[in-house]
Amino acid sequence: MEKIDRIVATLKKELCDGKYPVGTRFPSEYELAERFNVNKKTANKAVSLLAAENLVKRGIGRGGTTVLRTGKYPKYHFVFFGAIHSPYYSRIAYGIQHAAIQDHSIVTICSPGMDQMNAVLQELRSIPVDGILTANYGVLPDVGLPVLYLEDMAGSTVFPEYVACDSYSGGYQLMKAVLEKGHRDIVMIYHSANNLKRLDGMFDAMKEFGIRDWKERSFILNEDSVGEANINLSRILKKYPDFTAALTCSDDDTFRLIKCLNQRSIDWQGKIALGGFGNLRGISDFYPIATVEQHPFLTGIEAYKQLVRKIRNPELKIQKLIETEVVRQESIPEISSR
Repeated sequence: MEKIDRIVATLKKELCDGKYPVGTRFPSEYELAERFNVNKKTANKAVSLLAAENLVKRGIGRGGTTVLRTGKYPKYHFVFFGAIHSPYYSRIAYGIQHAAIQDHSIVTICSPGMDQMNAVLQELRSIPVDGILTANYGVLPDVGLPVLYLEDMAGSTVFPEYVACDSYSGGYQLMKAVLEKGHRDIVMIYHSANNLKRLDGMFDAMKEFGIRDWKERSFILNEDSVGEANINLSRILKKYPDFTAALTCSDDDTFRLIKCLNQRSIDWQGKIALGGFGNLRGISDFYPIATVEQHPFLTGIEAYKQLVRKIRNPELKIQKLIETEVVRQESIPEISSR
């Protein structure tokens, strides 16, 4: 490789690495000549080659050279596999896309059926893809690409590398907020596919407040239907007819519970504390429920950044949790006698 080629390759790499941000001044020919120990003519030729690829733009007179873009476009091409019909995962996808655009990269958003997934993964081998971000599809087979999951656990499945919300902390905070309002007759509803760390957090908060029958107070769902939620509510009312709080691991399950309570004409608002995960618009906006804000947009941004780190350092093991917080705590009715 000739010296001019080495200089151009070095400068391109520095542009790609963000050493010279877009819109800033690029080093002059004099500075480059001194740095690379070449004459000004060679340095000038290197800048001309960068300008020919629209990486930099020469100024007029003393205007100097300005950085136009930071390298090849796209810098990275990622694929996001996720259930984009879900408000939560669509917000994650938006965060990934936002971070990618800021980094001069692109994201292909794909939501194939489970029966189509293997075929789609095989097709990826024929196009330039740098990495995969995924949720809702379980652990993927090895496709020769770095993969990050947008969940650390789903049901009994544990994911090897991930960027996900801190489910344990969210469950703990939500239960503690209810307990601090004086509630003790509490039931929990969870789905078999939920992140069970949410339940673990709830259980630990209950134990701190001296509640020992937390397992008996947990009721499982196996499908996403109001019918099953109604059967579940019957079980709850039979065992705990005077319950004052019901917490779920998903706002979707909370919404189905609300439908069941309303169908039975149970006057729950202001009397029974309800809470879930997701802070979903259309549920927590219209009903007085506390909910765990999982920050999906920020999760998407962080997932993009961590996948870039993984590409640059393949030996890196990514296991990153995003902080959660309980919002709308004012919706939790207070029990006067504790």
